Amino acid sequence: MNLTSTLKNVLESVGKNNKPTYTVMAVAAANGIFKPISSLTDKKEKPEARKYAALREFATEVVAVPTYWACGVGAAAMGAKLFKNNPEKKAMARANMMFLGVCTAALLVIPAVCSGALYVLEKFMKQDKKPIEPARVNPQENFVKNVEIKNSADTTTKFGSIYAPSISTFVNRGGLKI
Repeated sequence: MNLTSTLKNVLESVGKNNKPTYTVMAVAAANGIFKPISSLTDKKEKPEARKYAALREFATEVVAVPTYWACGVGAAAMGAKLFKNNPEKKAMARANMMFLGVCTAALLVIPAVCSGALYVLEKFMKQDKKPIEPARVNPQENFVKNVEIKNSADTTTKFGSIYAPSISTFVNRGGLKI
């Protein structure tokens, strides 16, 4: 056999067995491997944040793989029952319902299961931490001296306007942190 015929056979086999469930399970398995690795190698974050992010991403994908399979296969079985007597429509219903099952798993089931699982996981991972005490302020020190508002309509003081936001409030905020 030459390379062309081997490649043709492989592609035909993959095309005949290409189901949405297999595709998303493969993507979830790859994400379960590579996302935690990238989180752990992010040197910009604190070590605790890196470990938590990696654990969260791994746990999400561990939940995702069997959930995709269960929702896809379950929905396909329901689709097959809808058209028991018509083989053509039965095959189409299986394929369409499998796709809808996978979509439902991605949009509803996996986020709900992961939220519940991570909530329980966080409860177990919490360490006994002492509450942070607020900084003590010496009442003898007068931090703001000579600040007077002229009247209720005028918001200017010796130091400028105290109510007007400046543009620096809204720009130069660093990166998006999730």
